[in-house]
Amino acid sequence: MPQIDKHLKWCLKDPRRLIKASPDLDLAQKHLRKSEYNYGVVQTLESLKIYDWALNVGFYAIYHCFLAILAKYGYESRNQACTVSALLSLINEKKIGLDKELVAQFDMLDVEKNITGPTVRESRELSTYGVETSIDLQQLKRVKELVIKVQRETIGILEG
Repeated sequence: MPQIDKHLKWCLKDPRRLIKASPDLDLAQKHLRKSEYNYGVVQTLESLKIYDWALNVGFYAIYHCFLAILAKYGYESRNQACTVSALLSLINEKKIGLDKELVAQFDMLDVEKNITGPTVRESRELSTYGVETSIDLQQLKRVKELVIKVQRETIGILEG
């Protein structure tokens, strides 16, 4: 059994991690709207030169897209690693056409070992838990680009 399937099985054993529910397009749309709202907050924080928190909010803009996709397919996640596993499982089962690379850029779960640079999760953790208030602005640019790509993909998946 591949690692993703094993991890997904583990996730589903505890409702505090991941549960199988009825597909919920209304909830999916709410997650997408939250992602769009978060992107607006990213832009506001960036204009105020509060780059570390802009990066954090960008992370959650992407994460809400992932939760939207899961809601459409009948999952409710309370664990980031389980969210990633459920998404990768849907991709592997060809239920969604989301690019694994987008998921890997967000948070690697041993999917792609050849990606260079920190994932969005790693960047967020550094800016959240670290003591620096400045970040590499290229990282923020990359996160903003990823948010837009993931939002577009999510809209397509929710409409499909």
